Amino acid sequence: MKISTKGRYGLRTLMDIADHQAKGPVNLNDMAERQGISAKYLWQIVNLLKTAGFVRGTRGPKGGYILIRDPHSITLLDVIQVLEGPVSLVECVDDPAYCSRTENCVAHSVWSEVSQAVRKALADLTLAEILRRHAAAGSSSHYVI
Repeated sequence: MKISTKGRYGLRTLMDIADHQAKGPVNLNDMAERQGISAKYLWQIVNLLKTAGFVRGTRGPKGGYILIRDPHSITLLDVIQVLEGPVSLVECVDDPAYCSRTENCVAHSVWSEVSQAVRKALADLTLAEILRRHAAAGSSSHYVI
């Protein structure tokens, strides 16, 4: 499993919104500039986050995006699944029909176990914890993820 730019930028987007929304909705172009992400690509990511119920958008001159879920309730697993799809190492873990050998395959049980461990690790990390680690590292608003 490899997390693409969509997953990494999605997390950075949520971090940016959480960090800047106290001053009002976070402007997409401002976010794109701070994060060094194309505004067009960021818009695609924000729309996925909006559809998933993480953020809400407002229009107008002071429009932008705000989190509609508490950062303590947003897990890294939630974000990755929305932006990347199911978290599993091989296709047969989420779709046993993918392989005719699934029922008798020892490797399938191993891949299932490892995939479950990865999902648990991602579920144990919340946006709030990631923001806490970022602040503790004394990092700038350029999130390195």
